[in-house]
Amino acid sequence: CMVFLLSLTAAFPTHAQDSLNVTMIGHIDTPGEAYDVAVSGDYAYVADEQLGGLRVIDISDPFDPVEVGFYDTPDRARAVTVSGDYAYVADGSSGLSVIDISDPTDPVEVGFYDTPDESYGVAVSGSYAYVADRESGLRVIDISDPSNPNEVGYYDTPDYVRDVAVSGSYAYVTDCEA
Repeated sequence: CMVFLLSLTAAFPTHAQDSLNVTMIGHIDTPGEAYDVAVSGDYAYVADEQLGGLRVIDISDPFDPVEVGFYDTPDRARAVTVSGDYAYVADGSSGLSVIDISDPTDPVEVGFYDTPDESYGVAVSGSYAYVADRESGLRVIDISDPSNPNEVGYYDTPDYVRDVAVSGSYAYVTDCEA
């Protein structure tokens, strides 16, 4: 799979964006299946399912992105979000991986929480990670100590949870039949 870098303003003044004229300015191949991406500063963090784990891409030159680091997660990296010096990876049957990215060239797992089923999505707000855990619903994980995340609550949805987003005091969860 590839990660594409797209310019939304390439052919237009910065005050006008036209979604019909999006331009690819760079790309990079990943060894697995790129499922999700989070950007922080000059780096893109890619959840690369199957063969890839977490890939760290230097995007300081968007025309020539370069992989500078990776962490091979135990299962299938399906989603990633970044908060501060940590990447939080929804890693399938291995649950939630907490990876220290303070040195993007050498990401290191510092903690994990093994969710009951397969984690598909993750969002972070404050000191909590919200994990979409396929058949077991939304898991709320306290990450105030990244080396020792622990569950503080959950909501069991009726079907299969796929993703989660958090805004303010609300969690938005996608839930569908198999």
